[in-house]
Amino acid sequence: MQGQNDVYMTPELRQVADGCAYRIMSYSSYDVNGFRFHTKRHEQSRPNRRTTNAGVCTAASDGVEYYGRVEEIYELTFRGCKPLKPVIFKCHWFDPNEVRRSPSLGLVEIQQSSIYPGEDVYIVAQQATQVYYLSYQVSPHGKLPVPNNEDYNIGNNTYDGEFFQEDGLQGRCEID
Repeated sequence: MQGQNDVYMTPELRQVADGCAYRIMSYSSYDVNGFRFHTKRHEQSRPNRRTTNAGVCTAASDGVEYYGRVEEIYELTFRGCKPLKPVIFKCHWFDPNEVRRSPSLGLVEIQQSSIYPGEDVYIVAQQATQVYYLSYQVSPHGKLPVPNNEDYNIGNNTYDGEFFQEDGLQGRCEID
């Protein structure tokens, strides 16, 4: 006899519960959410690359944003009457507790030497947002670097556009 709390499994859930095929597809790049993601290994194999697409961010259900790099891209196959083929990213995640935000600038500073202490390293590709990690160095004690000749190298082709100024602006300017 079935009780009132018995729940029947949907065909899709049964398909996932039966497990995926032992053979999976592996990719070095994948397009999703309007972004092209590459694995870190793929990017390192391109010495003269012009883009970097391994940075990833995802928001968890608890509101925490996780930042990392894509290590592997897999397509799983769950057999059934309608094949399910989710794509998942295996990522190296940075510790979310080692993050500093500058909301007024829209910047997030990540401690890239940190490692997420958890074991959950996979996300479904549709959960991914692409980010770019820019390395920078801050001069000690607020000292600015010594200027060099390149800092003053302003050529004729510095700006290709047109400058515009309204005629008849009120006021005057005096230069001593």
